[in-house]
Amino acid sequence: MKSHLVLGFLVASSFLANTAQAADVKKSAPPPKLRENEVVAFHEARVASRPDDADAWRMLANAYVARAVATGDGGDYDRGWKMLDKADALFAGDPRVLQARAELLLSRHHFREARLAAEQGLAANPENEDMLAVAGDGALETGDLDTATMYYRKLRAVSTRLTTFARRAHVAEMRGNLDEAAEMLAKALESGYQNASLPQARAWCHAVLGEIELHRGHGDLARKQYELGLKESPNHLLVLEHFGELEQAEGHSDAAEALFRKILAQREDPKAELRVAALLEQRGAKIEAAKYREAAVRFYRRAVASGNEGYLRPLAVFELAAGNVEKAEQLQARDVALRPTAEARGILQFIQDTAAAKRTAPAASKSKPQS
Repeated sequence: MKSHLVLGFLVASSFLANTAQAADVKKSAPPPKLRENEVVAFHEARVASRPDDADAWRMLANAYVARAVATGDGGDYDRGWKMLDKADALFAGDPRVLQARAELLLSRHHFREARLAAEQGLAANPENEDMLAVAGDGALETGDLDTATMYYRKLRAVSTRLTTFARRAHVAEMRGNLDEAAEMLAKALESGYQNASLPQARAWCHAVLGEIELHRGHGDLARKQYELGLKESPNHLLVLEHFGELEQAEGHSDAAEALFRKILAQREDPKAELRVAALLEQRGAKIEAAKYREAAVRFYRRAVASGNEGYLRPLAVFELAAGNVEKAEQLQARDVALRPTAEARGILQFIQDTAAAKRTAPAASKSKPQS
């Protein structure tokens, strides 16, 4: 029996294979106007009027990072890094700039470098909440759960923020301790209400808690969490995504499509595009489904080409489905270098096994006796 990891990978490969076979499909509608563009424009104008303000350059860097997350444009990470260089030139040694660098590296999936930058900051200030968080996140994303747990415990000693408990929940989930993960998320929500966290943060907790409930086999409780999340933040992307996946899994196609389209009304999102494509194909709208699949693949290719390493894995899945095994192996090897987890290595091994089978297939065919 195949593992859940490989089964999920096979499903994704099969799903994207249809994209590779589609031809002459129309381009999807342009993405909606993004708030992130407006924020970047504001901070660009601010630094133009205050070129000697190191904090202004740092805030512009943060705006570029936020836009990179929204659009997949890796070039914004490079722009942000240059803005931090300018801030450093004006105020060398500012710990806030080092923190911004660590967070940029984390967002870009340069997890080891992010952890090292955070640890540099912790050497000067061992109780810095933000540096403890980044150091723990960097360790977690590279599969070092023990070190992540150590940093998150130190974080808990100095912070009772919602995100502190959420991080501990993530570790528990990765260790398979779903009950503990649910308990930590409940504490995160309690902290969120006590400390007047943003509704979006509480909605995020409901989204993740809903996933935990699904893993525990409680679809009804998952639905309740998603409904609570949308009450907190009606357009929250992660809540919409998970709720849509639940509706789709339970056969509520129209409800699922409506939720995925709410995501696409806010921004270009390849996962939502692929979900909509699957739903469209179910009802026979193959041409429109191909359009959405092609849009998703364009996003992945554009993002990776621009230097956004966060999309290496889904692009590797597509390249494998399209028969480009060597390209898939190269992409996934890069993903493993950034995030050497069991999941990442398992996908790379599957691609390598596929490549080996492909190389031996012609030889086996030639050796087969003629009838």
